[in-house]
Amino acid sequence: MKFVVLGGYGIIGKVVVFDLFKKCKDCEIIIAGRNMEKAKQYAGSFRNKRVKYAKVDITNIDSTLLLLKNSDVCVNCVQYYFNTTIMKACLAARVNYIDLGGLFHETKKQLRLHSKFKKINRLAIVGCGGTPGITNVLAEYGASLLKKFNSIEMFFADKDDTEYNQPFVLPYSFKTIIDEYTKKPAVLKNGKLVFVKPHSGAKEYMLKGYGKLKGFYSLHSELATFPSSFRDKKLKNCEFRVTFKEEFSNVMQTLTELGFTSGKAMEFNDNKIPVIDITALIMDQWLIKPETRVKDEELLRVDFDRGKLAMDAISKSRFNIPGGTYNVGVPCSIASQMIPEMNSRGISGVLPPEKVVKPEIFFKELKKRGISVLKNNRKIN
Repeated sequence: MKFVVLGGYGIIGKVVVFDLFKKCKDCEIIIAGRNMEKAKQYAGSFRNKRVKYAKVDITNIDSTLLLLKNSDVCVNCVQYYFNTTIMKACLAARVNYIDLGGLFHETKKQLRLHSKFKKINRLAIVGCGGTPGITNVLAEYGASLLKKFNSIEMFFADKDDTEYNQPFVLPYSFKTIIDEYTKKPAVLKNGKLVFVKPHSGAKEYMLKGYGKLKGFYSLHSELATFPSSFRDKKLKNCEFRVTFKEEFSNVMQTLTELGFTSGKAMEFNDNKIPVIDITALIMDQWLIKPETRVKDEELLRVDFDRGKLAMDAISKSRFNIPGGTYNVGVPCSIASQMIPEMNSRGISGVLPPEKVVKPEIFFKELKKRGISVLKNNRKIN
């Protein structure tokens, strides 16, 4: 099999490539992106002819099409804004596709390409990282155990014992985090999808081992698919909350209030650059340093009917990869390796994980990689 991993040298892309290389012994992997040097450097670190690199401009469909020709799966690990553009290149190249999520609105646009992927007998799995991704499969498994349910509530928790030698830590893409803080969250209330005020829906959780968590509504991709995926189960209410630490939230809020996350362009050396692009570049310095010895853990929870059934996935840091990062890259790799088998069964179109990924097989693969799945606090994998 041949995988093209767009953004394969990024925070999550590196984990996807690492897992593909480790678990798919006969796979060819191409690490691609706009930065040739980064792609070359990461590909070279494997010292294996199965891992190659390429430069590509994903905003140019012809350029992306040329790269994707004769590959089996395009694994998209770049900023979600480009998901639909990349999918159109996959259609032209007749290649399967998978990504990490489209933060609701992009996911909705992607789903409109369903008939086109069906027509060429190819599959596009939208949103298969941690959340969305693991959460979707947890929801599908939980739903299979219940005749019906009224509500699904999702959130995450983490504990971090890492000794950081930096005053601030950015866990993943700054732009995505800002979108999660500032865009109106989608919430399913009494069977109706509504958009509510950012940072609303405050709620406290208390989890053993994680302590007290403060959550608030956030825009997420699960809300783009769960209402239809679980309509037959009588789902009427669905919500997703993020539970970032208060200190972290204060920094994000301050940057937003002071205009540092604005999309408006400023003129600099005769070039007009969006303010948020400059801020994102500056914030990159607060990504976890490679030399940091990471010791953390992340829990993803999908709760049915306020405690009637709780499904969890727990990931600890491994190979010096933070638990939350590992929890995103690994499931994307697992699902991408499942796609050719799905093709053989005639599965095609644009579909979310809950519609195509078999939970039992997926959970076994997670276990092989050290990620535990629990039902009402008891391991099932």
